[in-house]
Amino acid sequence: MAANTEDRRAQILRAVVESYITSAEPIGSAQLATMAGIAVSSATIRNDMSYLEQEGYLAQPHTSSGRVPTERGYRRYVDELMPMDSTEEEKRSQIEEFFNVAHGELEHLLGSTTKLLTNITDCAAVVTGPSPQRAPILKVQYVAISKNALLCVVIDVNGSVEKATIPWPLEMSELDLAELSDQMTAHFVGKEPGKVDSPPEVDRDGDRVKLAFLGVKEALDGAERDGIYLSGASKVAASFDAVDTVRSVISILERQYLVVSLIRSVISKGQSVAIGSENGISSLKECTVVAFPYTIDGVAMGSVGLIGPTRMKYGSVIGAVELVSENLSKRLSEG
Repeated sequence: MAANTEDRRAQILRAVVESYITSAEPIGSAQLATMAGIAVSSATIRNDMSYLEQEGYLAQPHTSSGRVPTERGYRRYVDELMPMDSTEEEKRSQIEEFFNVAHGELEHLLGSTTKLLTNITDCAAVVTGPSPQRAPILKVQYVAISKNALLCVVIDVNGSVEKATIPWPLEMSELDLAELSDQMTAHFVGKEPGKVDSPPEVDRDGDRVKLAFLGVKEALDGAERDGIYLSGASKVAASFDAVDTVRSVISILERQYLVVSLIRSVISKGQSVAIGSENGISSLKECTVVAFPYTIDGVAMGSVGLIGPTRMKYGSVIGAVELVSENLSKRLSEG
C-alpha cells in the first residue's frame, strides 16, 4: 500500500511539473483527476498534493489556487521522474544534419553551434572554445596613453601579448611607471595566469598597486573571453513576465566571463543540470543551467551549455544539449 501511495504521489508530482512547464499556470486537484493514469478521487489527490507541499516539492501561490513545482520539485523530476531523452525526432535530425554538413574554422563552427542550440531550445546557448594555453608570465608593463588612462601589457614566456586599457586617476611620471612595471613583474613573473589572486602587499601607494593589479587581471580575463560564443539572450529573457527578472537575467548574460564560469562550475561538480539557487547566482534564481563537456580524441576541450527558465522542457532540452556535445566531439575528433 505504501509503495502504491508513493508511486501515486510521484505520478502527481510529475503531472504538476509537466503541466506547469506547458501552461505556466497552477494546477488543481480537479484538473489532475481528469488526467490519464491518475485513477483516484479529487479528495485523494488534494491530500497527496498537501503532502507534497509539506515535503517541499510543491507550493501554493495563493490560498484558492492550485499548486506549482518548487525548486526541489524540479530537482526530483529531473533526477527520478522525467522521461529519458525525450528530444523530439525532428530536433535530433536537425542536430545530426547540422554536424554532417558543418565545415570551416573552429571559431565558425562553435559560433554556429550556439545558434543551433538557441533555435531548437529557445534558451540562451553558450559554447566555450578550448581553454587558451596559459603559459607563465614573463613581464608586465604600463604605458601612459592619455592623462587619465594606462595601457597594461602582459607578456608570457611564449611571447603572447595581452593588453587592457585601464582608467588611471593618479599622476604618474615615467620613472613611476617604470617602477610600477618592475614591481608588478616581480609579483607575477613565472606564475600561471589565474594562480595570482591578490596584489602584492606594500607599505605605501596601496591604491596605485591595487589599480595596477586589476589592470593585469583585466588583460588576462580578456584573453579568456576570446573563446566564448553566446546567443539567444533575448529569447530566454522573453520567458519571464516580471521586468526586474528580465533585467537581471540580461545583465548576467551580458557578463560573458561570469556565464562561462557558471557553465564550467556545473561541469566541474559532476552535474549536468543546476536548478535555481543551485547555480549560485541570485539573479538567476528563476533559471536552470544545463551543461555538458565536449572532447577531442577523448580529452575535454570545452563545454556546451544553455540557460533557460526553471520551467523548461527538461527532457527535451537536456537531451538536445547532450546530443550537441556528442556530435561536436565526434566532428572535432574527425578533424
